[in-house]
Order: sequence, then structure tokens, then C-alpha cells
Amino acid sequence: MCNWRRCGKVVMKKVFRADHCGSFIRPDRLRKARAAHMHGRVSEQELKEIEDEEILAVLGLQRDAGLEIYSDGEFRRGFWLSAISDRFFEGFTDMGIDYARYPRLREIDIADKEELIPQHPVVSGRLRAKKRITSEEISFLKAYAPGTFKMTVPSPVTLTRFQYRVGVSDRAYPTWFDFFDDFTRLMAEEVKAIVDDGVSYVQLDAPGYSRFIVPERRRQLIEQGLDPEQELQAALAAENRCLRAAKREGVTVAVHICLGTYILGAQGPLGGAGGDYDARTVARIIDTLDADTFLIEYSERSGTLATLREVPKRKTISLGIINVRDPIVESPDDVIRKIEIASKYVPIENLSICPNCGFSGAAADTWITEDVQRRKLEVLVDVARRVWA
Repeated sequence: MCNWRRCGKVVMKKVFRADHCGSFIRPDRLRKARAAHMHGRVSEQELKEIEDEEILAVLGLQRDAGLEIYSDGEFRRGFWLSAISDRFFEGFTDMGIDYARYPRLREIDIADKEELIPQHPVVSGRLRAKKRITSEEISFLKAYAPGTFKMTVPSPVTLTRFQYRVGVSDRAYPTWFDFFDDFTRLMAEEVKAIVDDGVSYVQLDAPGYSRFIVPERRRQLIEQGLDPEQELQAALAAENRCLRAAKREGVTVAVHICLGTYILGAQGPLGGAGGDYDARTVARIIDTLDADTFLIEYSERSGTLATLREVPKRKTISLGIINVRDPIVESPDDVIRKIEIASKYVPIENLSICPNCGFSGAAADTWITEDVQRRKLEVLVDVARRVWA
């Protein structure tokens, strides 16, 4: 189920046919502990001990499901975007709840789910790294992961214009692009350090590409007075700066692209759905980015598999078929049929499968139960064994 891609006699990269996006459902015990820690009722050490125990459990879940690529479930992070915060970078100021970006938070009792709320960091000074983002995660996984593990980090592409405010941010950076470039530099340094630590699978989470591949979201950029082409060129250059920082022999470098499944969009399996992808833009992104694997959402919320028709054949495409928002567990036969359709456009040896997103992008917000999560992982592994065994 894990295959090697070869160039002549030299082993180049691992391809994990049953892949995943990194995050898993935070257990209730962990969510409550993080909320209690926010109010000083649980110490930093007590929280770490609970994190350790729950990470060991989620590693066991992955092993028992038959996965061959592991993560810590992102259990040490309050939110998948937690790396972009004043915890790790001097120069950010948390501006409180970002209702403009996450309108659904207006419907939530914040006092009951405080750990759900992501920081709203706005750049207010020159950025400087306070500490490594991933070093503690890596050291624990080195000691306890049953096999190869991946390390995920937010791509610079996840930055939004909301994080740059005229009158505040321009005191440190004359323009948005100056800020974007400096943050990219710092994230590239983190990525390099991850690989220097011996990690052999690095994944950049970049749902922000949906604003280029979904025509409706591209139109929204224009309505904001932005130039989509200029924005895309800047995004691709920044992404490559980070991807190339990870380039080593034997290291798999991946990019995850989805429509967003955490606290954006309406409730239900199709919440946050977009229109069909623009095939040429999908191909351009995959061709331009110096990544080995692309985990791309192709659930019922997203583009049709025919939009893969122009992608370069040398890259691995991991089809995000398993919908983490849908409590109905996918049929293995239905998943196999979708792989067969995709194989008309991408050679089967260059395909793998994964969920459309992480199972728990937000610490307290999930769409399915832990039991459904387990069953979906089992389908993922079963299909991979049947197709690529």
C-alpha cells in the first residue's frame, strides 16, 4: 500500500496510497483540558501530559486502521492555523473573534466552546520567530510513532488581507506584499528546520488556492479590488520558497488543497461547497509548485474529476474523496469507481486517496463521531489495498 517511485535504479519518494491530511478528531477529554487550561484550572504540564496520552491513542487508531503514514492528530494545536499567531511570532496582535471571516461563530455560545475560536492575528510590528512551531511535536513522534510520520504546517497562502490593516500594519510593512514576503521567509525557515530534524514527509496546508480554482471565489477577489493573477503569482512564488526549503533526497513534499471544512460555510455534508474547478488553473498550480504530492478535495462538495485532465503526469495526486463532514461512511465500491474515473486523466500509479480535509480542523468543532472517523479510515485503507496491492 506504500510504494516507492523510482528514477532508474535510485529510490526517490514514498507514495502512501492511503494518505490523510493530518488532523483527527480531538477527544472530549483533550478539548475540556484545553478549555480549562485557558482559565488556569489546568497547568501547562498537566495539559501536556493529557496531550501525550491522547496522541498515543490516536497513533494506535491509525496503526489499527492499517495506515502507514502517521500524525499526532495536530493534538498540540488549538486550531490548524495556530502556527500563525502571537504564540510563535512576535509582531502579531490578536484582534479577537473574526466574525467577518467566520460568521457562523455568531451562532455559537462562545463561553461553552472557547477553545474553538481561532486567533485573529493582525500584523502590528516586524515579525520575529519566538520559537519553533513543530519541534515538540517532532520529538514526540520520533519516539512513539509506529512508522513514518508527516508534519503539517499552514502555507503562507493561508494569510488573508484581514491580517494587514492600514494604520497599524503599514508602520512595520509598507505594503501587504512586504508582510507576505517576510512571513514566507520565516515559514521557509521552519520547513527547513523540520527536514533538518529528520522528518521525511512535510505537508503545506493551503486551502487558500480555492480562491483561484473555484470561479465564484475568484470573482470575489475581483469584487474586493484585487488582481487574481497578481495574487496567484505571489502565492505560487511563496509556496515554492517553502517547498524548496524541504527538498532533500527521500523527503516527500506535499500540498493540501480543499474548500475549507472547519467553521466556514453552512452545516451539513455539502457546507462550504464550491462550483466546478477551473481545470487550467488546477493544472497550472500543480505544474508550477515544486511538490511531489497534491492532496486535493474531490468530494461531492467540489470539482469533478474531469478537471484533472490537464494536470502534469509526473506528480502524485491524492484524491480527497472521503468527506469528513458526512456522517455516512463511503462505500468502498463507490470510492473505487471514482478512482477509475480519475485514472482516465492521471495514471493509476500516480494516484492515491485521502479524506477531503483534516477530520478536525478546529479543536472543538467536528462533523462526525470518532466511530465514524475510524470506519472512514478503514474504508480508505481497504480501498487502497484493493486498488494498489
